[in-house]
Amino acid sequence: MARTAVLIFNPRAGRWRTQQREAAIRTALADAGYDTEPLPTQAPGHATELAQISARAGVDVVFAHGGDGTLREAAAGLLGTATALAPIPGGTTNVVAIALGLPQDPLRAARRFSDAEVIEMDVGVCGEEIFLMQTSAGLDAHIMRTLDPALKRRFGKAAVVYSGLLRFPGYDYPTIDLVADGRQLSATLIAVCNLPYYAGSFMMAPGASISDRALDLVVFRGGGRSATLAFGRDLVLGRHLRRSDVELLRVQKVELQRPEGLAIQLDGDALPIEIPVTIHLHPETIRILKPRSA
Repeated sequence: MARTAVLIFNPRAGRWRTQQREAAIRTALADAGYDTEPLPTQAPGHATELAQISARAGVDVVFAHGGDGTLREAAAGLLGTATALAPIPGGTTNVVAIALGLPQDPLRAARRFSDAEVIEMDVGVCGEEIFLMQTSAGLDAHIMRTLDPALKRRFGKAAVVYSGLLRFPGYDYPTIDLVADGRQLSATLIAVCNLPYYAGSFMMAPGASISDRALDLVVFRGGGRSATLAFGRDLVLGRHLRRSDVELLRVQKVELQRPEGLAIQLDGDALPIEIPVTIHLHPETIRILKPRSA
């Protein structure tokens, strides 16, 4: 008997017209054993409402096709419910899908759910917003805050790189004051990670786990363009944690104290979150559908 499901999709995500793929994805999910109803989002936050409605209706699985932002919004509507969440890659980076071992092609990913298990996933909270991957503050969040959404939708990662090249020379590296589990720290960039991956397949916090009831805090204290470029190079090469200006901590709570106006991004989206703000784990987990072959 086919399992009941919905396919929430963001028609504006990624570099292709998602609507044109919706029917093909539903066919692939049908082959994998899911009777799926399509639910397109109409505005920011709509995915949360659609997921809540689906959970109340007793749907087995909510498939979210779009970027990590669409997945995060759907997760907000499923916390503490029996309905499972499953990503169908369709955005710029698809970090959660990478962590679950899914291919980046949406049709191949959909077929992989023919043999899947439900696991419990931790969910982070920054202020009043949840996150699945990480929240970060510093140059990366500044780039995302100033990025033209239309360019991101059309050109994907290339738009992020272009925005970074524009913003990088004039960035002034403000000092971020924070408290991590009672310890006072300063940094120029921080990332509070629930998953190992960052900006795609880069391993920002290699030991991070989706179900260990802890967050991994990466603190970068370097200032200036040369140190930042070196940190980025070492992140790509997987050796950034060896740097003397980088520290990794396993934490339960992080409090960002200063400066005011600091840019913060959650799961690839810059949100208007005001400082001071507290980052911690949500008391409830979310059920995630994970292919057994991953």
